[in-house]
Amino acid sequence: MAPNVMGEALNPSKEVAQDASPSVNNGDNGMHQQPNHEVEGRSATDYYAKGSAEAATENALTLAKIKHRLRLTKKDERLVIVLVGLPGRGKSFIARKLQNFLTWRGSECRVFNVGKYRRQAADGACAADFFDSKNEAAAQMRQKAASLALDDMLQWLDNEDLSGTTTPATATSRVRKDRVGIFDATNSTRERREWVLKECTCGIKRPGKPTGVVFVESICDDKDLLHANFMTKVNNSPDYKLMDVTEAMADLLSRVKKYEEAYETIEDDSMSYIKIFNLSSKMLVNHIYGRMAKSIVPALMAWNIGTRPVFVCRAGQTMNESERANLKCIMSKSEDLGPQGRAFRDALFSHMKEECLDFINRRQKAAFSPNLNTGTSISGNMNRGGFGSHRDLASLCDNKEEEGYVGTDGVTPLPFPCHIMSSTMPRARQTVAWEDMPYPVEMLSNLNPLDKGDFMGQELEDLAVKSPGWYNQLVADPFYTRFPGGECYGDLTSRLESVVVDIEQQVGPVLVISHVSVLQVLVAYFRNTPVEDCTSIALPLNTVLKFTPAKGGGWQESQHRVLNSPANSHCDLTSMDDDMDCDAQSTVGLGSPLMRTHMTSRLSVSSHRGRESPPEVISPLAAPPIWGDHNSNRNLMAPSLPLPSESNMME
Repeated sequence: MAPNVMGEALNPSKEVAQDASPSVNNGDNGMHQQPNHEVEGRSATDYYAKGSAEAATENALTLAKIKHRLRLTKKDERLVIVLVGLPGRGKSFIARKLQNFLTWRGSECRVFNVGKYRRQAADGACAADFFDSKNEAAAQMRQKAASLALDDMLQWLDNEDLSGTTTPATATSRVRKDRVGIFDATNSTRERREWVLKECTCGIKRPGKPTGVVFVESICDDKDLLHANFMTKVNNSPDYKLMDVTEAMADLLSRVKKYEEAYETIEDDSMSYIKIFNLSSKMLVNHIYGRMAKSIVPALMAWNIGTRPVFVCRAGQTMNESERANLKCIMSKSEDLGPQGRAFRDALFSHMKEECLDFINRRQKAAFSPNLNTGTSISGNMNRGGFGSHRDLASLCDNKEEEGYVGTDGVTPLPFPCHIMSSTMPRARQTVAWEDMPYPVEMLSNLNPLDKGDFMGQELEDLAVKSPGWYNQLVADPFYTRFPGGECYGDLTSRLESVVVDIEQQVGPVLVISHVSVLQVLVAYFRNTPVEDCTSIALPLNTVLKFTPAKGGGWQESQHRVLNSPANSHCDLTSMDDDMDCDAQSTVGLGSPLMRTHMTSRLSVSSHRGRESPPEVISPLAAPPIWGDHNSNRNLMAPSLPLPSESNMME
């Protein structure tokens, strides 16, 4: 029987015997082997397309190369991020951004600033001579302050309060959180960094408490950026609150010079470290794996000191009950915008045009200022060659830049720059489907509403009766209670993490169109408020929330009502459902099982420009339900349970 040549060719570990090769008669009764060009061609193609098919094996070489990865990929419950850098290099800015981001994504994070301990130990501010490495008494006091801060951080990491007592788990969450301590100091010498590393990882002093340590060094040699950073420091640091600007700047420059005399950059490649140059214009990472590589490095690369605004709003309204009755159709997730939704779409276009052009005008004026956006990351190009690309100074300052921003058809000029992100829901996409303006829209399923799984389409008051056990869990823990076959709010932070990084890296205006549950989680990030309490964040209809970066790393917020309709002119703005029909009965006084604490921040509220009547105050205090594109007229039937305002389950 002839051998299966193809079968043998597919098994490279076997050799085909010469006498078993296929043969042909060449006419002289001689039998000669015919070369198998098909097999040879297949092997060459597979090699160049896929490389070797040989199973990978481990040996001493590969194990030696990945030993750091094996150690660092483990997800310890404790992580210490040690900041390194001269004064005025943005360390505290990075610390605040890290704390906000890590807390929002589910970790417990706290910053331990050695400067606070130093001021307490020295009983106030210190002159530049205090930071002279030759000043032995001051050096001892600086070391004492660093030791106190480090001890407090390690106690906190070990789940203890500062008195040494173990802190019980929070009653509001059943989820065990990891802890991240940020040690904010110059840590400018190799000796100081080795001391910090030893104290954090010593198995004798802290047995059974494995702790990862990563150094983050901020390096800046951009003179304009340094001057801007120094001005921010002298205007805000407690060290200079009693000095005028000139005196404070002279003292700070003298302090920096003292540090520079002893400064040693990180060169020990056995450590895990990240180097950031000129606030994210370049980054170097060494032995960074696991969660650091997955989450923190992309965030550090995205953060920049640009002043671009971020706008978020809910998708426009769909049809109300009477409109559906007239059309004899039922509510669905794929429903299109109704009349009110289309009116909001048009008003949103006018509002965004005015806001974005105002931003561009201010940016062009700032281009003639000495502190022109130095150090700003250029990773957030909004469109090829368009606004925000920052090719050079001239492109920012001349009016021809606008001509380079075109629609998705490659021809139509667009009137203003904006990076638009939308959920995949039709009503969200239609909210930015501006007529004759083919704006590129990034449609992301990450921005889709919370998945209610088996409970999709059901009312909360029904679930309170049908599934009282699950409903009681929701009341007790609204953030982490997962819908059967669906999601919980805690899941939203995971799928929104890449969205936050994408928003942060932009250098031009950003508009996000989504739904109540998703926007509540996003707004918690920009407000830097506990994400577990985001279910109490109110998001009124026909309203745009604008977030503008603050110098300290946070965001300033304002709210803009862009459409006044007969429906919402008399509607309670503190209890809006997502895309709900606002002509229902009042919901004042109704509790929500998703409300645990109240927001207390005061928000500035402005109306759409040109409106003659005074702006309406939009309260952030009430807790909207987590679902509802529409409102129903049903009465609440379970008075013994805290129920939300009337709505159905669709976002």
